[in-house]
Amino acid sequence: MATIKANKNKNGEVVGYRFRACIGRDEQFKQVWRSCTIPRPEGFTPKKEEKEVKRLADDWEKEQRDEYEKNKSKEAEERRKEKNRLTIPEFIERTWLTKHVNNGDHTPATVAFYMEMGENIKAYFLDRKPKTKLHDVNKEDVLDYLAYLRKEAKTRRGTPYSKTTIQHHFSTLRNIFEYAVYLDYVAENPCKKIKQSDKPKRGDHEIDFLDEEESIRFLACLDSEKELEYWKTNNGSALYWKTLVSTLIMTGLRRGELVGLQWRDIDKKNMLIHVRRNVTLEVPDKTEKDPEKKIHIGESKGKTIRESPITKYLLDMLLAHKAEQEKRFGGVLLPGAFVFCRSDNPYLPIYPTEPTRLMGKYVKRHNLPNVSPHDLRHTAGYLAKAGGADMKDIQALLGHKDPAMTQKFYVGITEKAQRKTIAGIEKILRPSEAETDSSETGEDTKEKAAK
Repeated sequence: MATIKANKNKNGEVVGYRFRACIGRDEQFKQVWRSCTIPRPEGFTPKKEEKEVKRLADDWEKEQRDEYEKNKSKEAEERRKEKNRLTIPEFIERTWLTKHVNNGDHTPATVAFYMEMGENIKAYFLDRKPKTKLHDVNKEDVLDYLAYLRKEAKTRRGTPYSKTTIQHHFSTLRNIFEYAVYLDYVAENPCKKIKQSDKPKRGDHEIDFLDEEESIRFLACLDSEKELEYWKTNNGSALYWKTLVSTLIMTGLRRGELVGLQWRDIDKKNMLIHVRRNVTLEVPDKTEKDPEKKIHIGESKGKTIRESPITKYLLDMLLAHKAEQEKRFGGVLLPGAFVFCRSDNPYLPIYPTEPTRLMGKYVKRHNLPNVSPHDLRHTAGYLAKAGGADMKDIQALLGHKDPAMTQKFYVGITEKAQRKTIAGIEKILRPSEAETDSSETGEDTKEKAAK
């Protein structure tokens, strides 16, 4: 119901009335208001004037509501027609990339990933189904796209797509249609109609990690690094490398989290590392001949800051590394200095690719298992499990948001460890048979047993 307010002149006489009413809500569910002013009706007694003003206000409010709903329906019809005219490439370019991918919520690496996937999907539909509208895409179109990915699509090097790459493309297409459903461009996601057996799956990838004995040897080789001429000639430090590797394997930090550590994050009193940021490397423009590397530092806030406990052994090593770092830069470092910093500036982090590069050289020097920094994260989870930690403890240590992620990875690791344990028992009881079994495939063993 409209509100009515009398307008008076300087002498206090009523000269008109002001109507104001809420006539509906917009797309953001905000109230839409209208108002108007009318002159005072003449020739009425006070009571009849009151009734007449109320009648005029009701008529005006109804008129405003009808006009707003009419315009709203007209605008909705225009939007519907516009949506119906959109093809998949147009929706990807105009809406999905601009409003969903480049909305400021994603890291540069994630944006670059979606951009590349989106461009590939656009290219396919422009080439194979250029006139197909977004709302007309059905299950058969999705199956055709999956067949193309499996049989025809090629990488830049001319090789077929891997299972993981095909799965990435399918997941991106599903994400595109999920956003289209969210914005009411389509009624349902056609990717959800695909049978489980027809959906692409990631390639089988066994998690690489070091068991107890391998971990001990891996860390023991760090002590011999100080004797190498390598660190002197490369303007580095064996202690720096030992601290970096030990932190990875003893805390389970991600590579980007490790690179993002600052000295303010090391809590000596409570023996904790506060994981506040993640450093990623922006994907350079591939058209540039000499693209400049850029890093992106993502800061965590509030409940997203994770705490990782450390032992006195690791804390002492970190402090020794800091003392060496301060000696190198000629003074006490401020809390904002990075634990693993550039060689020329303690307030800039190393590139996230640097630990991987150094790890590759390290495993070759000592003939160690070819593991990556992320494999040391898996190793931390495995060692925690072997030490008696339950899945909830491992989830907290590694910072998995979804407990299913922890379960998916580390149940498999436990099974592998159990198999190695059984194999060890068999080697003790039947050494000759165990050695033979280890050199044969499963089919060879079955054939031998049959004979």
